[in-house]
Amino acid sequence: MLGGRFLPAVAATFTLMAVLAACTQREGGAVSVMRSEDGAPSVAVTWCDDSSPRRITVSIEEKESERPVAKFTTTKGRDHFATLNLESPGPDWTLLSGDPRLTPGITYRLMAWPGSGKEMGFGQSPFTVEELNELKPGQIAGGYPGETLTRSQFEEYAKSICG
Repeated sequence: MLGGRFLPAVAATFTLMAVLAACTQREGGAVSVMRSEDGAPSVAVTWCDDSSPRRITVSIEEKESERPVAKFTTTKGRDHFATLNLESPGPDWTLLSGDPRLTPGITYRLMAWPGSGKEMGFGQSPFTVEELNELKPGQIAGGYPGETLTRSQFEEYAKSICG
């Protein structure tokens, strides 16, 4: 007969293994909010591999509650860069679930990944509507509050973090 302390220890070990496995997912690019050249609130995704991913998924959730807000997918990534216009996604993007209208005063988490996302991710990026509204056309939000990047700087940043 097994002692009462054995089963909780086994459960804790499997939980730790699952967490460590999730942490070993390879970072293959970057994702952030941006203001497109025409001024639309958008998402920028860049990747490090030389080939374009067959499918890219972008997900937005409320950071605190982890409540899903919207999820999009596309098969049209090219030139190490893809953009998603949140107000008018266009024919290249499909809204899989949710409603992409964002509410001021909420911190969101933006995530993106290629394919199924099991082996590689394009990272995560927190943002607020207020931060997004401060961006000028062509600017991509950087890693620090108030930091902005150009497309080429964003692509270089992604290359520096790729595993």
